[in-house]
Order: sequence, then structure tokens, then C-alpha cells
Amino acid sequence: MKMTLVVDTEDIKGMEASHKMISTLCRQYNARAESLHSEQRFQKIAFMKALRAYMKQQMEAVESDDLEFKDMRNLRGAKQFADAIWNGWRP
Repeated sequence: MKMTLVVDTEDIKGMEASHKMISTLCRQYNARAESLHSEQRFQKIAFMKALRAYMKQQMEAVESDDLEFKDMRNLRGAKQFADAIWNGWRP
């Protein structure tokens, strides 16, 4: 299927409708279009693997004395792990 979409930049409602149409097509055909939002989508199994990898990383850090158990609640480790996912790491 091919489609040509002409957008009148002076018609705000038309632009919004065009954006909605393209977004719907991308979702339906599973296209990997760049999102304007900073969002990541995971399948349930991939998400569970990421959680397991994070828990394993934290426990290894505690066992090797790189991290104290009480500091596991710290946001720093979670942020570093989230940054790795956002930068393309996949479990």
C-alpha cells in the first residue's frame, strides 16, 4: 500500500489529523518510526528479563562490596540501568 499525504502547514487541525493518521498506520504496520516522545516499548518477556538483569547486577555489586545493601534503594543504580536500556541495550 502506498499513500501520499499532503499537509497544509497553515491548517493546524489538518496537521493534527495527518499526524494521527500516520501514527495509526505506524502502529498497525509495526513500523519503527521515530517518536517525538521519549518512550520505550517492551514486550512482557523482555521487560521481565531486564528486571532480572537489573536485580542480578545489583546483587553482584553487593556481593563484591561495590555497593552496600542499603544503597540498593538509591536512584543512581536504577538510572544507570535505565540509561543503558535507552542507549540500545537489550536483555
